[in-house]
Amino acid sequence: MSLQRLRQYLSENALLLLVTIAVGGYLAWQTRNFQLDDSLIYLRYLRNLFDGQGLTYNAGDRFNGLTSPLYSYLLIVANVVARNLQYTTIFLSFVFLCAAAITGAHLLASGKYEQTLCALIVVSFNYFYDTFGMETSLFLFLSALALILYRREQFFGLGVVLGLLFITRSEGVFLGLVVVVDYFIKNRKLPHVKYLVAPLILLSANFIFNYYYYGAFLPATGNAKLGQGKSGYWGEGLIFLHVQYMKDAFFGGDFRLLAFMLPVGLVGVLSSLGKRIVWLVIFYLVLLGSFYVFLHIPNYHWYYAPFFFFGLLFVGVGAWKVLNFTYERSRESAVFLTLFLAFFLVTSGFVYHSFGIANVQRGSMDAYKNIGEWIGTNTPRDAVVASVEIGTVGWYSDRYIIDILGLTNRYNADYIAHKDLYSWLTRYSPDYILVHQPLWAFEASANCLLASQAYAPVEAFKFEGYRLLKRSDAVGTQRQILSCATGSHS
Repeated sequence: MSLQRLRQYLSENALLLLVTIAVGGYLAWQTRNFQLDDSLIYLRYLRNLFDGQGLTYNAGDRFNGLTSPLYSYLLIVANVVARNLQYTTIFLSFVFLCAAAITGAHLLASGKYEQTLCALIVVSFNYFYDTFGMETSLFLFLSALALILYRREQFFGLGVVLGLLFITRSEGVFLGLVVVVDYFIKNRKLPHVKYLVAPLILLSANFIFNYYYYGAFLPATGNAKLGQGKSGYWGEGLIFLHVQYMKDAFFGGDFRLLAFMLPVGLVGVLSSLGKRIVWLVIFYLVLLGSFYVFLHIPNYHWYYAPFFFFGLLFVGVGAWKVLNFTYERSRESAVFLTLFLAFFLVTSGFVYHSFGIANVQRGSMDAYKNIGEWIGTNTPRDAVVASVEIGTVGWYSDRYIIDILGLTNRYNADYIAHKDLYSWLTRYSPDYILVHQPLWAFEASANCLLASQAYAPVEAFKFEGYRLLKRSDAVGTQRQILSCATGSHS
């Protein structure tokens, strides 16, 4: 883009940019201390890298638990300048959320006011700020950008973006599939091979690095998530459809926002069906949703981002259609004037209420933070600690961590996938095990370990709802641990 074209774009889209960045920036500032448990897994990899211990979760153990290679690389580059991993990851999330909102508005809306409304609705929505620290907003931005490039028939750039999308999150392959199929339908041929060169180079470079550095082409997290769904421990049936928790987590405890979003979003979809790009969005979401639902992917909230993102953009489109329809007729009819004013107030109320829910200061998970700090202060520096939720505890304890679920350690994810809660003890005998009280299903091995006196509770550890178990120094402890691991627990 030339300097002149950039100036023209900034001039024509000043309102869109100002509103999006101002609202997104304010809410990102409120979120600056937010620490999602899984996001701290990324940050610990990077902290070890900057401390000279390699891109590893546990120093000296090259195991690839990085879900998003591209987001990790961007964090590394940005932190070279910022030198603060916490603020760097929040800043990147803010930048890419604003970029996603603006790009999505250009994709589905027309006219500066409609686009501004769409972007405002996105950046005012509480849900997105609870994904900060993850690759979520980057994934949304690249998805919207890829669709814009496809619509413009800028196929080389599209190939680059699709390659980047895939190494942001592998589910990006579904968007690639949608655009390739649509290209074939329109042109009766596949895209020219020259457009595949750039994405193949990007993917190959990432795969080669993974294989050279970690010994495997792909991160282990993909199979781990599939295994979690297979295990049934995250819920029975179509667990991705179990979304009741979102009422309190993201909607302020009621469904007033949904009462506006569903009918107005439907208006947005129906009024846009004449656009080919809208059908591509719909097919993309159908493929993505089918993958999550029928492969029983756990209902982690950040996986729902594309559905919220495009859904909210359609809400903005629908709201503008209704406002524009009633406004154009308001000069000739008092009824339409009344309808316009009423719907304008309702739309304003929706945005205000949505912003109000999002306008909270977010921080860390205090219980895990305090536990991690206690472990860091009260255990030997070389202690090995096992847990089922490792992000916050691992970040603040700075100890060697065994992830019982297997996201950052070998073997354990396969055991979980086969509903085996004990065999991880054949591989690991940690000095400490952090468990919940009462025990979570994944912590069932603690019953046998306690009964055999291989482990005992640390009396000085006083955190309600949790226990820290310490490995016994007695002769025969390892034999007792293996006995628990191989079947004597029954």
